[in-house]
Amino acid sequence: MNTIDRLERFVQRFPRPGLTQILLGVLILLQFPLWFGQGGWIRVWRLERQVEAKQLENETKRLRIAELEGEVRDFKSSPRAAEERARYELGMIMPGERFVQWGEPAAPNTDATAGSADPQSRKGGRP
Repeated sequence: MNTIDRLERFVQRFPRPGLTQILLGVLILLQFPLWFGQGGWIRVWRLERQVEAKQLENETKRLRIAELEGEVRDFKSSPRAAEERARYELGMIMPGERFVQWGEPAAPNTDATAGSADPQSRKGGRP
């Protein structure tokens, strides 16, 4: 038995592909770049998500810019705007003014001796 006979027997073991199988193979080869290639659907989907994230980021920055533009308008239109901002945000006072701050009373000190049964230790006296 020569080599050609062996090769023919080997080839006969596998059925020949039909037209349907060939067309299916071609379809798969054509679809692969559409889904996974450089401009495939998966890449387009990822890029759309990135665009949405950037648009949201841009919108927040636009709001911040509008806020800053309003502050600039206030500074240009009113000379007291800078003084007001210095007072509230930086705690500055004019020469000759006195700063008075109203606040809540401090909470009582709760240390380990506060719960003691000994009245002398609560008053801070000597035993």
